[in-house]
Amino acid sequence: MNYLLFLGLLSSAIAMRWIVARYPYSGYNKPPMFGDFEAQRHWMEITLHLPVNEWYQNSSANNLTYWGLDYPLLTAYHSYLCGWIANKINPAWCALKASHGHESDAHKLFMRYTVFIADLLVYYPAVLYTYRSDLLNKNVPTKRLTVLLTNLFYPLLILTDHGHFQYNSISLGFALLAFIMATQEKSILLSAVFFTLSLNYKQMELYHAVPIFVYLLSAYCVEQRKIKWKTFFSLGLVVIGTFAVIWLPVLQHNPSTVIKRLFPFERGLFEDKVANFWCTLNILIKLRVKFEHETLAKICLLTTSLSILPSCIMLFRRPTVRNFYISLFNISLCFYLFSFQVHEKTILLPCLPMILLSATYPVECFTFLQFAMISVFPLMLKDNLVFIFWLTFIAFSILAFQRFYIHFNHISLLQLILLTLCVTVTLPLLLAAVYIRPPRRYPDLWIVLISACSCLYFLSILIRFHIYQFRETTFKPSSTKKIQ
Repeated sequence: MNYLLFLGLLSSAIAMRWIVARYPYSGYNKPPMFGDFEAQRHWMEITLHLPVNEWYQNSSANNLTYWGLDYPLLTAYHSYLCGWIANKINPAWCALKASHGHESDAHKLFMRYTVFIADLLVYYPAVLYTYRSDLLNKNVPTKRLTVLLTNLFYPLLILTDHGHFQYNSISLGFALLAFIMATQEKSILLSAVFFTLSLNYKQMELYHAVPIFVYLLSAYCVEQRKIKWKTFFSLGLVVIGTFAVIWLPVLQHNPSTVIKRLFPFERGLFEDKVANFWCTLNILIKLRVKFEHETLAKICLLTTSLSILPSCIMLFRRPTVRNFYISLFNISLCFYLFSFQVHEKTILLPCLPMILLSATYPVECFTFLQFAMISVFPLMLKDNLVFIFWLTFIAFSILAFQRFYIHFNHISLLQLILLTLCVTVTLPLLLAAVYIRPPRRYPDLWIVLISACSCLYFLSILIRFHIYQFRETTFKPSSTKKIQ
């Protein structure tokens, strides 16, 4: 591997993130809640000053209606570490209650650096490990470079973490390591550890839990219809042990309080406009009016379970590397489209395995990644990140066309239609959302149409990749040696 090339690309990726970080963050100068930046700062404040058993409980010192902690314990520990460092630098940054809405330039710089450090410690090493892996597109340097470039320069992750302000790179970095290690028999226990870490950083990684469980079970724990109990129990003990270490501080108190905060079903079917099936269907049928809250939750559970079943079966029958990545995409996209209480940023979950498939299905991959960006445009509009959105969107589009031109001499008619659709339908809507005031009767018209168009595309690509997986899955090989 050319390490100078990697360092050059890494430097460019860091520079791109630094440019995005120069823009205002989510909630800047917007009291009383101040956006996601304040949420991350507030979690540092809470974890630093309160005992572990009060982090997820409502109290006079911890008002859960003001950005109450609702991510798993690994996020809380990370917040504590950052808060401890911040307190050493300037106690005013995390002073209990008194620091609400703190927006000094020095603190902003500190918070920005915490995201850069998260990238350097977790996400970039995971990307490098992926590039060095020979399991996908073996001995094809140009295809591996495509995966590397897409991982480093995908704008949605950069805009979400460095613009909107979150730490998705940590959970996604752990998940990426888990995906690659899961395809190497000698590393499956480490894969289980890293995925457990990912899940305990952000609960949205449940989207990936089903396919990685099915893959590990079929590829390594079942052979000729017999269960390999040693491997099965080893994986189980590693997962349980990792969970136990992470959850030990709250197990002696009331862990159910943490679980209730992680899965707040009382919030309803959806909050903001999301490019999923239920939000789109709600345009025609007012679901929250016609159905009770509990009924909607059961409908979502049933629909999601049925939608992921075909991909699970196909993966179990033939656990190849490519099938695994396709199943990761299909199942995580099913969760995004059909599950209960989905946030717009969770579209990052199907994006991660799609990036691993970018060299195999370049046109479909880059079109999906562009639509994923389009689907969160309302969030970029809300956070005043429109200009940097367009700048990174266009730059990534140029990179995308350059990469799939390398792999293909021609584009099929269907692919051409999808690319044309992306430009001719969604581009006017994005421009209208910025420059044209919607009718007074329909104040969210442009936002709803952007979400609906994105949803329709997601449904179409989901069907297409189920077909790809069906063609790939015709039998389970007698050997557990995976093929591409």
